[in-house]
Amino acid sequence: MSETGGLVRSQGQGFTRQPGKKARDRDGFLADQTSALQGYYGTKIGDLSELHHGVSGSVYAVDARTLFLKNFNYDGEGPAAYFYVGNTRAPSNKGAHRLRDERGRAGVLRRYRNEDITLSLPEGKTLRDIRWFSVWCDDFSVNFGDVQIRNDLDFPRPTKIAGLSGVHDVSSDNIVIVDAQTLLVPNFSYDGEAPDAKFWVGRGPAPTSQGIRIPDENGKETPLRRYDKKTIVLTLPGDLTVFDIGHFGVWCEAFTVDFGHVRIPDQINVPPSLKMLGISPQVTNGNQRRKPGRPAASGSSGSSGGLLDYVGSLLF
Repeated sequence: MSETGGLVRSQGQGFTRQPGKKARDRDGFLADQTSALQGYYGTKIGDLSELHHGVSGSVYAVDARTLFLKNFNYDGEGPAAYFYVGNTRAPSNKGAHRLRDERGRAGVLRRYRNEDITLSLPEGKTLRDIRWFSVWCDDFSVNFGDVQIRNDLDFPRPTKIAGLSGVHDVSSDNIVIVDAQTLLVPNFSYDGEAPDAKFWVGRGPAPTSQGIRIPDENGKETPLRRYDKKTIVLTLPGDLTVFDIGHFGVWCEAFTVDFGHVRIPDQINVPPSLKMLGISPQVTNGNQRRKPGRPAASGSSGSSGGLLDYVGSLLF
């Protein structure tokens, strides 16, 4: 069992909230509230073997198709070094798949000094299909450093929870926790008739006035307008993550009334947000994840559609 950012993670399990955390006031988390924003990068696969050319670093599974390299080093002196993944017993470029670098480039690897980068697996491949990750030299068929990937690796993935149902026609299909800071709410409806309705989260199983308002899909905290089966994407503000909360719903702030809420599971194994990784995503084959810090996407077909495709590809 290991601790990360005020959370406890058991082997093969998601994170659980530690008891004894103080509740939030109306305007911000208390100063002693510990956030999971720092130090969670997904499921750790292992450390790279340090064989040649100063290769070192830790490798994490962000989701089924994304690797995160923490404090990655390589001296850049190899003549033809590339990132490779494969399903053979030992690293080789025979039948393996060469990965593009963190910038989406296919060229020879540059020098890295304690850098944090994300890499995407090839189209149609997931961590279930590979057994190792390596920095490999094509010219001399030499493994500069690798890590083995267990076939029982419990990698993070988006998690589907219950849908909303409540007063003022509040409803939705099953909500998807896309990552530690992103909620996808399909077909959300609300009649818009209440004076001060907000998206709301907080500790514990049900909403109270001690919760925190969540900006809408346009990043605004004004009272909610009318929605009619609109698919929306919501981003938790600041350093707040799903590991810090116990519920999500619609709450009337003026009259302290719960319009409908859902529980956030106590144990959850979802990907870190890109903000938690502290880097921009790799651009690859139109499967780009949202950049950190970008306002939550609206429910238009052009914005939430890509996220829906991403979620659908990982819910298996």
